[in-house]
Amino acid sequence: MECDVLIQGGEVIDPSQGLHGVHDVLVTGGRITAVVSRAEGVTAEHTIDARGLLVMPGLIDLHVHVYPHSPFGLDPDPLCPAGGVTTMVDTGTAGSYQFGHFRREVIDRARTQILGLVNLSCMGLSARNLGELLDPRYADPEGVVRTIDEHPGVAVGVKIRAGKHLIGDGEQGWNHFRQAVRAARDSGTWLMVHIGECPMSIPEMLDHLEGGDCITHCFKSGSTRILDENNRVFAAVRAAAERGVIFDVGHGSGSCMWEVAEACIEQGLPPTTISTDLHTANLHGPVYDMPTTMSKFLMLGLSLMDVVNMSTTRPAQVLGLEDELGTLRVGTVADIAVLERREGEFLFEDSYDGLRTGNELLVAAATVRRGEIVPGGGGLRMRRLPGA
Repeated sequence: MECDVLIQGGEVIDPSQGLHGVHDVLVTGGRITAVVSRAEGVTAEHTIDARGLLVMPGLIDLHVHVYPHSPFGLDPDPLCPAGGVTTMVDTGTAGSYQFGHFRREVIDRARTQILGLVNLSCMGLSARNLGELLDPRYADPEGVVRTIDEHPGVAVGVKIRAGKHLIGDGEQGWNHFRQAVRAARDSGTWLMVHIGECPMSIPEMLDHLEGGDCITHCFKSGSTRILDENNRVFAAVRAAAERGVIFDVGHGSGSCMWEVAEACIEQGLPPTTISTDLHTANLHGPVYDMPTTMSKFLMLGLSLMDVVNMSTTRPAQVLGLEDELGTLRVGTVADIAVLERREGEFLFEDSYDGLRTGNELLVAAATVRRGEIVPGGGGLRMRRLPGA
């Protein structure tokens, strides 16, 4: 038997199949062709010796900014091997005026699969420091719907950053929020809401969200949290989670607090999905990459299987792509992340300068995208040791 890539002897973790054990993974023609306990008589063009490493579906980062023509945007392709991320969702860096350019110049040229949410503001985040919707004239719900219609399968949803310093306070803020909801409904897609210092409370906001919509920065501190003044999860939040509203980490440089995450997990509300909110201001800390963000939730007590599920299978389901992505099922796209699981003492930082010490650090060791081994790797720039 011949194959293009053989990943040999790794600890395979695939929540989509309930698979966890040492297996060999065979790839041919850009597809998974076999996952077996031991491949015998196989001739491979390329072999990855994964003994002592973790092998899982390619990671899916549900929240990044990779439109470099904005102050936020990163070059996407280096993020793929550095973090084991094979699919990423740019969350509203571009609005209706720029999305066509974003697709031509970035999405269509990238090796990494990039999907995009369209910002309600026609100018996206090109002037993020000024507040993209403080002037109501920039709101373009019709343009959002048109853009999604013009870019099927690429423009996959709607984004609004719902802080009152970004969309306005009072009725202006509410009007923009309602426009974003309407754009998601009219386009037949979903809405991601960036929370923090919003003109409405989380329970009020959730009255307008449906299953498949998403609250990102779900562990943010400040005036708009998913916890009440007694640090209890709002009943409306629990009800929303039960009806399928997504609670996404979106770590970022100001949007994830240890104590909020810890309280939610202890009360039975872990995140639906783990994502980074990677952009120019947090690439070299506190976020770094997906494996580092995943490591933080291992430290907070989630199991490895749960963390991998929240980083592969669940985001694929959010995107409606679970038949192709977030899985190692035979016949699916050969997007694969191979991670090293280092043990020791490692310092992790949240978005509020809080430091915690964890015992495990995940680092990208190899990445396969559409059946091809991607050059590069994760390195150790995210490693911080206590007492140094």
